[in-house]
Amino acid sequence: MDSSARTYLIIGLIAGLILGLFLGMALFWGLFPVDWENADTYHLAPPARAKYVALVADSFTLDRDPARVDAYLSGWTLEEKQIAIADAGAAYEREGQFEKAQAVEELAMVLGIPESAEVSPLPEPIKPPGPSLWDRLRVPCLILVVVLLALVLGLLAVQALLKRQKPEGKAPAAPPPQIYDPGQQMVSGGERLGAFSTTYEHGKDAYDESFSIEARTGEFLGECGMGISETIHDGEPDKVMAFEVWLFDKSDIRTVTKVLMSEHAFEDEALRAKLAPKGEAVVAQRGHPILLDTSGLQVQVNVTDLAYGEDYLPPNSYFERLVVDLVALTAPAEAGTAAA
Repeated sequence: MDSSARTYLIIGLIAGLILGLFLGMALFWGLFPVDWENADTYHLAPPARAKYVALVADSFTLDRDPARVDAYLSGWTLEEKQIAIADAGAAYEREGQFEKAQAVEELAMVLGIPESAEVSPLPEPIKPPGPSLWDRLRVPCLILVVVLLALVLGLLAVQALLKRQKPEGKAPAAPPPQIYDPGQQMVSGGERLGAFSTTYEHGKDAYDESFSIEARTGEFLGECGMGISETIHDGEPDKVMAFEVWLFDKSDIRTVTKVLMSEHAFEDEALRAKLAPKGEAVVAQRGHPILLDTSGLQVQVNVTDLAYGEDYLPPNSYFERLVVDLVALTAPAEAGTAAA
């Protein structure tokens, strides 16, 4: 899986989690909300209500305080008291707890409820109308729209970034080019395997690009690329004055590197000596291709666009922009194992 596909997969998973979260909010906040309302003790389930009345009766048996009983049953109507006491007394008689049943009868006498009173169940209380469906869904829908808009903008930004960073392959040209490497004679390339273009612009401090070299059958043969080698640390962003262009050959198990330098950097002998372990120093110039070759592969490096930065530093010190084409070919049979 390539980096772009992996990025889209991660974004899709995050988007799915967020959409699932807000769908749940819309369902259980808007369509199926939980109603939280103030409830009196009378609205307990019948068994719990009967137990509550029994506890009130036990309390009265201990302190004989009618005022405390009224406080415990505050807000109950006479009919509600009748129903609760009748349920509690009947429950205790069924369970054989006659002492508790007697305590409930005494509580009824204190409350002035006649024993023979016929009690009919109270109708369910009428609940006031709740908020409309739109009132419930308005806030979740607004949040969902904002999140979706942010996701769309994020996807567009990632897509634009990936498109900008994706190297564009050049259409192959025939016949294979004649490659000239300064200090070497003309070399005819073999079968063309691929062409790549890479662009550096001032400010890309993390610039480092590589390209896979494959045979027509899809077999991996090696890699080539270009990255920053030396910079002038003079504030941000860094000022690049040398790049490494390299070729890795799987069959040769080694990497060939040359250092592409600005004109001012190339004239600095101390700097050239410092970068010598990385590879041969070469001045970046249009129309002067260089060659990287191993026993099985060759890469022609062509500078197609070049611009130096202009400020208080010496002229042609660092690159403002550098565009390089890399043409990969098989090494010609007669070239042997010559290495750069």
